[in-house]
Amino acid sequence: MLVSLGTRLVPPSQDNDSEVDAFFVIEADFLVNYEMKADIDQECIKAFADNNAVHNVWPFWRQHVFDMVSRARLPQLEIPLYSGFKM
Repeated sequence: MLVSLGTRLVPPSQDNDSEVDAFFVIEADFLVNYEMKADIDQECIKAFADNNAVHNVWPFWRQHVFDMVSRARLPQLEIPLYSGFKM
């Protein structure tokens, strides 16, 4: 399963303009592979992957963002702990 995540830093906007240029953007793709020991219904596999893949890669995403902004000497971004929101 491919999980694509991204974040950006934008200036505060007075008019809530969604077309504001970002100061920087960080994006990453994570490929998640699960191994199964028994035959499982495809619907169950999809439900498991849809609900667990983001949760499984989230710590790696947080570390990636921390590393990228540190290396670039950019302002530190706080990526929250995963709270189960739908992406």
